[in-house]
Amino acid sequence: MFKIISTIAVCAMSLLTSAGALAANEDPNRDNRFETKFIYESRVKIDKERVTVGQSKYGERGIIWITGGEFEGPSLKGEVISGGGDWQLGRPDGSRELEAKYALKTEDGFIILVQNKAIIRAQPTESDPKHNYARSVLSFEAPIGSPYEWMNKSIFLGTVDLADDYNENPAVIIRVWQLL
Repeated sequence: MFKIISTIAVCAMSLLTSAGALAANEDPNRDNRFETKFIYESRVKIDKERVTVGQSKYGERGIIWITGGEFEGPSLKGEVISGGGDWQLGRPDGSRELEAKYALKTEDGFIILVQNKAIIRAQPTESDPKHNYARSVLSFEAPIGSPYEWMNKSIFLGTVDLADDYNENPAVIIRVWQLL
C-alpha cells in the first residue's frame, strides 16, 4: 500500500513540476497578453462645487454631481444623462479613489448604466509637473436584446482627464477601451 501511495505521489509531483515549467517558459510581459478595442470618448459635465462630507474612517469623502455631457465612438453615440454622481475618497497616501455612477442615453434611445471606478494620483514629469495618473475600470448595464447587450459581457478600461476648457466649462474626458 505504501509503495502505491509513493508511486502516486511521485507521479503527481512530476506532473506539477512539468506544468510549472510550461508556465514559467511563457513571458508574462509579452506584447500579446492583452488586446483592446476603442469604444468611445465622453465629455462628462460636472458641477464644480464638490459636496464635502468630511473625514471618515477611510479618508476624506466628497461627491461631484454629473450634470450631463455627450459620448461618441465607432459604434455608439449619445448623451450623458444629468443626475449621476462621482463619490470620491481622498486617501491618506495622497491618492484619490473615485466611483462614478451615471447613465448614458444612446442616439437610438437605449439607456446604459455606467459604473466607473478610478484611481487618481499625482505623477509629475519633467515636461508636465501637474501630470496625474488616472486610470479606471468600467462596467456597463445595457438592456438585454438591445444592440448594446455585448457591453454586459466584457471588461472595460478607461482614462480620466480634465477637459482643456475645464475652468470655463467643468468637464472630464473619459476614454474607454474594451479588453478583448
